[in-house]
Amino acid sequence: MQTKESRRPTPAWARTLFIAAAAGAAPAAMAQSNVQMYGVLDLWMGSSKISGESASTKAVNSGGMTTSYWGMAGTEDLGGGMRALFTIEGYVQLDTGAAGRSSTDTMFSRSAFVGLGGNWGEVKLGRIINPLFYSTAGANPFGGSTRFAPLLAQTWTAPFGRAVFGDTSWDNAVSYTLPAWGATKVTAQYGFGEVAGSPSTNNLSLNVTYKEGPVYGTFHAQQTKVGPGVTSIGNTVQKTYFLGGSYDAKLVKLFGSYSNASADSPGLRSRTAQAGFSVPAGNGEIMASWARTRNDQNTAPNHRNTAALGYDYFLSKRTDLYVVSMYDKSSLQATGNSVGAGIRHRF
Repeated sequence: MQTKESRRPTPAWARTLFIAAAAGAAPAAMAQSNVQMYGVLDLWMGSSKISGESASTKAVNSGGMTTSYWGMAGTEDLGGGMRALFTIEGYVQLDTGAAGRSSTDTMFSRSAFVGLGGNWGEVKLGRIINPLFYSTAGANPFGGSTRFAPLLAQTWTAPFGRAVFGDTSWDNAVSYTLPAWGATKVTAQYGFGEVAGSPSTNNLSLNVTYKEGPVYGTFHAQQTKVGPGVTSIGNTVQKTYFLGGSYDAKLVKLFGSYSNASADSPGLRSRTAQAGFSVPAGNGEIMASWARTRNDQNTAPNHRNTAALGYDYFLSKRTDLYVVSMYDKSSLQATGNSVGAGIRHRF
C-alpha cells in the first residue's frame, strides 16, 4: 500500500489478542489467532472554497490528510502455510462524531471482508478497497488525501469533478493477489453488480505495482458499471487507465501520473495529468502537487487545474501536524482557494 502512511514507521497497535481455536483443546491442537485494532484520526480547521462555490466556509472538518477511520483486522494460522484473514474498517467524522464519510455510508464502508492466504497468493471476499485508490495515493506527495491532494480530489470527489466512476471501495467484490514476484505485485478484482436481469453489470480491475529501492511504479486498468458517478446502471460503462510512480532522489522525491477515463454515457472522456515533489525539511517535509483534468464531452470541452502546497511536521512516529494551501480553478467557474491546518494521529 503506497499511501502517505506507508512511508512512515509502522504504528504500534492498540492491542493484540491471542485466541485458542477451541476452549480446552490440547496445546498441539490449538491454532493461533492475531487480532489488531488500529486507525487514523485526522482533524483540520481553516477556510474552504472550491472553484464554483459562491463564498468560502470557515470550518473544523475531519479528514484533511487522511480520511479518519478505525478498524480491526485478524489472521488465523491454519497450518500448512495457509491462513484465514478478516478486516472491518469504518470511517468516522471527528468534527461531529458521526459515522461514515457522509450519511450515505454504512458502518464499515471502508472495508469489510474475509479471505484466505498462502504461498499461492491471497483471496478476499466482501467490500474491498479498489486498488486504484492505492495507486493514486502512491503517485502523489499528499498520499491518500481526498481533500488536499489535487490528484485524488479530481479523481475521486464530486466537488472537484470526479474523473473516475465508482467508490474507493467496491461492494460485493472478490480480489486475488498473486504471490509477489520480486518487487512486483499483481491484483485482480471483480465487483458483482447484483443487478437483477443484468448479469454483465459489474466492475473489473487489474492492478500492477513495482517497488524497488527509490523507484515506485504502478499501472491500473478498470471497467466500471456500478457505483457513484454511474448515471444509468446497465447502460453506462467507464474504462479507466492509470499510470503513475515516484522516484526518491533523497534530496527530493518526484511524483507523476497520467490517467484516461472514458464513459459511453454521458459521452465523457477525462484525461488527468499530475506532477509533484516532496523535500525533507527539519522533522518533516514540504509537499507540492499540481493536477490538470481535461474533460471532452458531448457539449463544450472544459478543464480544471488544482494545485496544493503544504508542510507536514512529525511530532513522533504516530502524530504529525500539517498546513496546506490549495488553489482550484475550473474553466467553467470562478477560482477557489482553501487553507487548512490540522493534526493526524495513528493508533
